Amino acid sequence: MSSNALAAAALRDQRARWPAAIGLLLASMVCLLCLDASGKWLGGQGVPVAFTTWARYSGHLALVLLIFVPRLGLRKLLHTSSPKLQATRGVLMLTVTLLYFAALKTMPLAQATAIFYLTPVLAVFMAWAFLHEKVPLRAWLSLLLGFAGVLLVVRPGMMQDQPLPLLGVLLVLMAAIGNASYQTLTRARNFSDAAPTQVLYAAATGCVVLTLSMPFWFERFAAPPLVVVVLIGTGVLGMLGHWLLTHAFALAPAAVLSPWMFSQLLLSIALGWAIFGQAPDQIALIGMALVALTPWLARRS
Repeated sequence: MSSNALAAAALRDQRARWPAAIGLLLASMVCLLCLDASGKWLGGQGVPVAFTTWARYSGHLALVLLIFVPRLGLRKLLHTSSPKLQATRGVLMLTVTLLYFAALKTMPLAQATAIFYLTPVLAVFMAWAFLHEKVPLRAWLSLLLGFAGVLLVVRPGMMQDQPLPLLGVLLVLMAAIGNASYQTLTRARNFSDAAPTQVLYAAATGCVVLTLSMPFWFERFAAPPLVVVVLIGTGVLGMLGHWLLTHAFALAPAAVLSPWMFSQLLLSIALGWAIFGQAPDQIALIGMALVALTPWLARRS
């Protein structure tokens, strides 16, 4: 068989995996948005943001250890080529979670998701500024498009039926910047660690930091059975969502998967309306559509 025929066969094999990758990505989006909705609901029940975040990372860590220690062994699972980098990434992820959960206490799920959706575009800017990567004109135009979309969602200084709180908007923007920094840091060096090891350290960092600092932030709150169930569910949803996302990108390139991430915004609208009775108006929907296009444009440039 000629080299061209072998290349064509390999491409067919790759494309045959794309539907499965898209399915994994959509399942990941469902898990992560249900995690966001859980965090918002728990905030409304009086659960402190720090405790929700602690439950999310503790449950995540417990599941990783339960699933992967029997398969890989604890020593192999803990082995990392760059412990400082793993710790820094873990602290960034923890900070992003705290900021985002705090923002969700004050603003609708759909609008928060739209603003946070700027993460891939901010990562393009950071790659240019800090990693000195070449950024084509099309990517810069996507930055402007995303900024315009966020302005339509937030509409500072303009009349809305329910104006978005400035603090909530700033918290989501800070979370998006932190998430883009997390992605940029990952790209700054070649990661040789296996996916289970990366998932382990991301969960362990948040769990350890919050457990050690618990005397400074813990406060009593009501914990009826449903609240306990949802708290446990945050760890399951977080671990499962990130694991599905990792496998999706292992089966298909980002250019194939990125357009499907628009489903995250659509689902956020549905969950926000079904659970919290919050739905964005028409102008905000247009802004969310613009924001959804920006990662696709940036990645295809």
